[in-house]
Amino acid sequence: MIKNSEKILQRIGNRIPFYVPEGYFEQFASNFSPLITLHEQHVIKIFTMRRWVAAAAIAALLSVGFMSYRLYESRQITENQDNYETYLMSQIDDNNLMEFYFASYDE
Repeated sequence: MIKNSEKILQRIGNRIPFYVPEGYFEQFASNFSPLITLHEQHVIKIFTMRRWVAAAAIAALLSVGFMSYRLYESRQITENQDNYETYLMSQIDDNNLMEFYFASYDE
């Protein structure tokens, strides 16, 4: 493989097989500068749109999370109230409970 590349280099010699037309680089900059600014404006619009979409998605996630937490919290409060009442009733002696009921009927 090295021999093939050496043969090609010997055949070509020191001459450069490629050439650039006169004034190519000067024209290149002037031809592509309007395209570059147009492309930059398009990229900026895409990035601002993506930012708005990302901000809307984050806001939606936060609001759904907040509402889910509030629903969970309200369920926990009602469940704790039921458990608290059951706990209080378990702490009252049956004789004291009967005296309370009879006292409320006497009045």
